[in-house]
Amino acid sequence: MLSLLLVSGTLSDLALTRIAARRKPPRRTFVGSTAIIEVVLKNRKRRFPSFALEVEDRTDRGTGERSCFFLKVSAGEEQQATYRRIAQRRGLLSFLGFSVRTRYPFGLIEKGRTITASDEMLVYPRLIDVDATLLRGLGLGQDAPSKRVGHSGDVRSLRDYVDGDGARSIHWRRSAAFDRLIVRQRHAAAHARVSLILDQAEPEHADEAAAAAWHEALEEAISRAASLADLALRRGAAVEVKVRGTSSPVVMPGSPPDPIWRFLALLETVPASDAPPLPERGEHSLIVEVAA
Repeated sequence: MLSLLLVSGTLSDLALTRIAARRKPPRRTFVGSTAIIEVVLKNRKRRFPSFALEVEDRTDRGTGERSCFFLKVSAGEEQQATYRRIAQRRGLLSFLGFSVRTRYPFGLIEKGRTITASDEMLVYPRLIDVDATLLRGLGLGQDAPSKRVGHSGDVRSLRDYVDGDGARSIHWRRSAAFDRLIVRQRHAAAHARVSLILDQAEPEHADEAAAAAWHEALEEAISRAASLADLALRRGAAVEVKVRGTSSPVVMPGSPPDPIWRFLALLETVPASDAPPLPERGEHSLIVEVAA
């Protein structure tokens, strides 16, 4: 029995030796949606394979960690596996590293090691169904010639593709000629500019229950703002979000709403007692109320 334990411990150590891991988070993920995260495990040993490795991905949020299983990783090779994660709140999710465990070969002893591998994944607010009639009367669809660069109108020039460009703007014939993706850069049309105004000033609360209710209402308002921004962009409006003391970038029609979603994902509250004034409501402004 002692010999069996010694052999089991030696083979377990061998399986864990010279193992490296990394992950590939998705480019986008939203609160409440399923994110598929790929884990790549590499066996850096020259001669010996590694068997029966369970890899747990650890984050700063600490709960609901996810793991995947690798049956065999041959010497000098790497294997990929995926796991699903559903984020429960917006903001920056920090990955800390991996816990790698094995019970190879006999299941008598579990051994493990920790691999440090830092990454970050920004979780966007939850997208919800919104009432499209809220955008009526904000001047959507009023086009006039403009010298700005945008995604509609006559072709202005050609340039290399960058992440976030729409597939419809790709010039396929020129892309084939240059052996790289080329996009059309067009003159933009002058569109209505919609400003979504959100009040993130946190009032004083009578108790913890009132504070929890207000924060829940704020998250609901942030989700409405994110969803309205997406809808307004698809309706042909330029969109920005204004809050106390700052505002998001202005996103032009036809562009991905990611700058606004990123702004809302990182939005923090400010105390109402010393908060900057709320931006004034203009002709094309819509107040997204925090209904606590």
